Amino acid sequence: MGKNKKKRDVQAGLFALRTRMPALENIFDAFGPLVIALEKADDLLADWNGYEIPEAYAPRFEQGVALLADMELPELGEKYREVFMLVAGAVTEGLPAISKEVDKIVAAVGEVDNFNDLAKALWDEDSKMLRSLIDEWKIDDQTLAFIGTMALKPFMARMEPEAAKAIENMAWHKGYCPVCGTFPDLALLKKSGDDNAYLKSHGGQRWLHCSCCGHEWRFKRNTCPWCENEDIEKLRYLQADERKNERVDVCESCKHYFVTIDTRELTDQPDPRVAPLGLVHLDISAQEKDYLPLAETPWNVL
Repeated sequence: MGKNKKKRDVQAGLFALRTRMPALENIFDAFGPLVIALEKADDLLADWNGYEIPEAYAPRFEQGVALLADMELPELGEKYREVFMLVAGAVTEGLPAISKEVDKIVAAVGEVDNFNDLAKALWDEDSKMLRSLIDEWKIDDQTLAFIGTMALKPFMARMEPEAAKAIENMAWHKGYCPVCGTFPDLALLKKSGDDNAYLKSHGGQRWLHCSCCGHEWRFKRNTCPWCENEDIEKLRYLQADERKNERVDVCESCKHYFVTIDTRELTDQPDPRVAPLGLVHLDISAQEKDYLPLAETPWNVL
């Protein structure tokens, strides 16, 4: 996990999706640049080592506390500003309606000495500090938080392989990521190769893909990742007739949903970094029925 998925060409994946689903061209135009920028950030951080993965403590972890849940903000140096500017450029390209606001943000924060305070405020979910920075820099709060949060993702992805190795022999039964604690943006159904009854059913294995750090983990079939409801009468899925391997799973108990790709009969396996963009029609269908996404992503909330 981790290294292999980053060898795949994001631009090629986006092109393939655009060719296959021309009706979603506006989605690829809007968010394709962001996905590409995040891949460039992965490359930018290839030699970044300003972090130390916490020691995994099995009893606490197996009770549902993600490995990096209480980790202090790592030493980002100037890397955060560089990634932030990459993301800002992608947002300007893909979402021209807010480009003037992004330009103001870039101009305001380009030379400030306390720029990494933004990373700390977002990392710690410190709304008071975030508000203080917004007032000081005199810029739009929602756009700043959006770009700043996106710019933290590549740092999480950089730490993911090492974190995954630290927990590989520990049990995890939650629907949020065991590495960073974020909910998934995609589920993948894969061929079953394990006799563990907890994880396996006649329908194969369900793997969840973290919307933040990109980690993938196995999770029980017929269980809602959000509320852990196991009543099959309240679990169902919506599916378009023309694409039988794509669907949106919904839970009637908590009214949350997540998009799913059944990969068992596919020759080419989907790249989880770009695949959700090709499933936006399912997001729209679920949200029109008043379901909420497990993870908010730029393309399912904007």
